[in-house]
Amino acid sequence: MANNSPLISILLPVYNGEKTLRATLESLLNQSFANFELLIGIDGTKDKSKNIAESFKDKRIKIIEHPKNLGLADNVNSLIVLADPQSEYYAMAEQDDIYVQQRLEWQLQVIQQNPEVGLVSGIAEFIGDGGTVLFPGILVHGKQFPQGEALFKYLYEHQLKVVNTCMLWRKSVHQQEQLRFNNHYGNFNVDWDFILRFALISKVYGIPKVLVHMNRKKTVGSVTTNNKAAQHQATRQLLKNFKKSHPQLVDATLYRKALKQHRKIELGHHSKFGIVVYGLYYAICYLDTYFLKYIVQRFKNYLN
Repeated sequence: MANNSPLISILLPVYNGEKTLRATLESLLNQSFANFELLIGIDGTKDKSKNIAESFKDKRIKIIEHPKNLGLADNVNSLIVLADPQSEYYAMAEQDDIYVQQRLEWQLQVIQQNPEVGLVSGIAEFIGDGGTVLFPGILVHGKQFPQGEALFKYLYEHQLKVVNTCMLWRKSVHQQEQLRFNNHYGNFNVDWDFILRFALISKVYGIPKVLVHMNRKKTVGSVTTNNKAAQHQATRQLLKNFKKSHPQLVDATLYRKALKQHRKIELGHHSKFGIVVYGLYYAICYLDTYFLKYIVQRFKNYLN
């Protein structure tokens, strides 16, 4: 790598991000490891996102504007193409997240000391309207990700457990495997789809530390927060697609387990009437008392 080349190419896709973008950029530019470039993809947005990005007079920033909205996957893919050819790692960032100062430093320590590791993520502090939680639980509780097919099956059944917004991965793996981010599900599940495929080609490591604070309150306007119906539909389609594309890994039993897990998540976003109707249906369909207990608990909450 040339001395004047960045070691890391940070990929930051932006769409209508004016509410949170400034704080995100400040957290990235204030990283304890400073040898990176920051590629900002302004994706057909009509707000002040570009003006905010331009207000930072930092030579590490490269602004790429797409007059017509490409969508999340193609925006990220375009940034990858424009990354410095001498950089060795890609790092993901999102417009409404705040990164701890040592994020890149900690990730580099792991990936440089472990050549078999292709991707490094960590713990996220998720801030929602219902409160704050740390995830994924497997890292919070001091355990490490399984690997290979075991990780694929784990992520498929339990939904995405590798935090996309703070992942860092080897450019060499990305290029050798000719990886891309797919837009099969619109702007949903882009990360889940990518990491499922990545799990089958390289080792994934999770740092047991908080690397990012994710603000997903409704006031922020995140597309995955405000359009749950579309998100749930995209999830069901992903489960079907991977069952079809990976029949040697996803059998009928695993598919049923994954779909039941999704129904548990989806149930909480129905109306009061929908919770009763769908909860009873899922309880019968999956022979699982979880759904009945959920109905009872929700209505206790309504009465209190």
